[in-house]
Order: sequence, then structure tokens, then C-alpha cells
Amino acid sequence: MLSRSQLATFNLEEARTLRASGQTYRQIKRRLGLSPSQLGLIRKTLSREKAGNTRLLRTMPDATDRDRPIGHSALPAGLRKQLTSAGYRTLGDLADRLGDPDLPRIEAMPGIGPHRAALVKRLLDQYGLLPGTEDLQKAIEALFPDLAEPRDD
Repeated sequence: MLSRSQLATFNLEEARTLRASGQTYRQIKRRLGLSPSQLGLIRKTLSREKAGNTRLLRTMPDATDRDRPIGHSALPAGLRKQLTSAGYRTLGDLADRLGDPDLPRIEAMPGIGPHRAALVKRLLDQYGLLPGTEDLQKAIEALFPDLAEPRDD
């Protein structure tokens, strides 16, 4: 059985998918069986993400997902504040932190346990920024050179 915070994270991910497919918030509430306060939190979170993305693209038209600010992400407010006060401003900063083998794991930071670390990793995975995902193709090509894409050099 999922804990309340895990259920909230799951509902947010499902609501994001449903909203991207064009469903209204009323339909999302019925489909996921959300209370009005849960739906309000999801609506607020998705609006914050969208506004942050719009603001980012307005100031930097060639911005990527790595440039998304942590302050406008779907992470809980306390975790966003904790990460920004630790010096992480963008999702790219977090991805670099997780990808650096010389630094201790993110769970070692004060106040961030396994659950909060999992939230950060899920967010990075959602945008394809989790370290190691792009290395999989290289590893496969190293093992099976005939699967490598031809280069235009």
C-alpha cells in the first residue's frame, strides 16, 4: 500500500498525463477519485510548472529541460526551498550533482532522506535528465557494434 505522500506523487504524475491528453480538471478529479483539496494542490502544482516553463522560454527561447528552475518544479515546497538554499538553481544542476561519483549521494544532504531523494530522481527521470540514461545507448553500441548508428563524419 502506498503512503499518503507516495499516493500524492502518483496522482500528480497521472494528472499531468491526463491533462496533457486534453482532459479537464473535473474529469481528472472523477477519474482519480480526488478530493477538492487534492485537486486544488494538483492544479496549483501544474500551473506553477507551466508558468515557470513559459517564463523560462520567454527569457531564454533556446532553453532546454536542464535550464528549468527548481523553484518552479513539481517538488514539494520545503524540498524546493532546501535545494535552492543549498545552491541548486536548475534541474541541470541537480542532474550534475547526481551524476558526479565523487560527491556523496543526495540522501546524505541534511534533511533529505530516501523519500525526498526518490522525488528528485523521479522528477529528473520525467525530463530525461537522470544520469545514466544517455549512457545506455553508448553501452549497447560498445557491446554490439553492428547496432551502432552510422556517423556522417
